[in-house]
Amino acid sequence: MVDHPDKYDYSRAKVPGPLTQEMEAKKLEKKRAQKAQRKQREQAQREERQRWEQEQGEKQRFAALSDREKRALAAERRLAAQLQDTSTTLANISRCWQCGESLLGRIPFHYLDFSFCSTACLQTHRRARASHT
Repeated sequence: MVDHPDKYDYSRAKVPGPLTQEMEAKKLEKKRAQKAQRKQREQAQREERQRWEQEQGEKQRFAALSDREKRALAAERRLAAQLQDTSTTLANISRCWQCGESLLGRIPFHYLDFSFCSTACLQTHRRARASHT
């Protein structure tokens, strides 16, 4: 179309106008911006997946601890929190004694010195303690 502008009726054939250098540059810039956004989105997803996997691993490790180990860990964390100034720690201190689920942002169920995420965990823990005695 650029080389032979009068050879054919380009409007009747519904051929779009010729691409100029400016139009090509805009297309290229748009593609680059989309690629950068996609990379940024993928990076955010990777980071979120890593945080989730780390939380799951910590949850499993906590659930595998005995009641005595859980109490000792909670006591150590309370002591460390008292020794620190007003700065907060990133460690999740409160967890369900049965399954290890985080209690942050939840209202826990309490039984004796234990805290649980749900009544199901509380009942399971009670049954386990009853069978041991």
